[in-house]
Amino acid sequence: MMPKHITYTIIFLCLPFFAVAQKKKQTYKSKMENFRVKKKDFKKNRYFAAGGSLNFMTYFGDLAPTENFFSTDISQIKPGISAHIQYHYGPRMSLKAELMYGRLTGDDFSSASPDKTDERTRYLRNLSFRNDIIDFSVMSRIHIFKNYLEFKERKFFNIYFTGGISIFYHNPKGKVPDFDVHGRRYPNSGEWVALRPLGTEGQQSEFYDIKPYSKIQLAIPVGGGFNFKLTERLDFSLEFDYRFLLTDYIDDVSNRYVDLGALTSEMARSMSDRSREEYAVMTGQERDLTGVEFVTYVSKYDGNRYTVIQGYGTDGASRGGAGKDTYFVTSFKISYIIQKSKRRDQ
Repeated sequence: MMPKHITYTIIFLCLPFFAVAQKKKQTYKSKMENFRVKKKDFKKNRYFAAGGSLNFMTYFGDLAPTENFFSTDISQIKPGISAHIQYHYGPRMSLKAELMYGRLTGDDFSSASPDKTDERTRYLRNLSFRNDIIDFSVMSRIHIFKNYLEFKERKFFNIYFTGGISIFYHNPKGKVPDFDVHGRRYPNSGEWVALRPLGTEGQQSEFYDIKPYSKIQLAIPVGGGFNFKLTERLDFSLEFDYRFLLTDYIDDVSNRYVDLGALTSEMARSMSDRSREEYAVMTGQERDLTGVEFVTYVSKYDGNRYTVIQGYGTDGASRGGAGKDTYFVTSFKISYIIQKSKRRDQ
């Protein structure tokens, strides 16, 4: 049996270690309690941020280089701007309202080659457009890394995903050619005119049961991005999102040609079928029309004769492709936290 003085000595020597262990246990409990309090009371740490962004809008639709979902013409990417306000209401959740302006463009001449068999059909079609978009969206943002603390203690770097709904105004336009389909010069050649009122696919014609598309449309934005803390109140984000549209007329091209005699004006006929034009719409460059076959038909609607390239400008010929249009937005965002801090800014 161990002598008492040795037992007391061992106990005395171990006391500091028991004290340290107990202190660590209490510290851990305290941290966990603080964590639970912070998690429960995050509403005290909610905050607002506001800012703006430089955007680049990429068009995907009937005038894209191919029918591939990711096919685009880099030369048609245009800049835009936006303003937003964001509410951080959870440890990794926020809600953003954003108003965005940008321009989409497309051009068969620049995105297709007359020398490639799979592109020549679109090159001969020779359609083009521009469309100024005003988009209002409400989107949720989910961060990968949580933050239960005040905004000043938010993560230096975070990854997030977004999704929501947007409503946008659009009005596709086309550039007036030099001559109409009968060879008469337009006095306003080179101007941009709205395409929707013309009904280029028979929407305004009494002979076709096709409704005009609305200039107000819905879209489903889905994407994600990377967020960086620049200062205590300033963030920078690089964001990417797809706008899945509920319309196929962002470019005024969707379905098939109609009989040119059924359209309501010379301008409608010119904008419906541009395959015979000798020069490119956007650049004015001469087009390669070697080897094309011209045909002439008499319209059953107005009795006039129309000469077109075989496969274009006749009733039922393919003008667009299947599926809805989409566009892609790349954003460089700056956000400033406008919430009042619980302690004085340093």
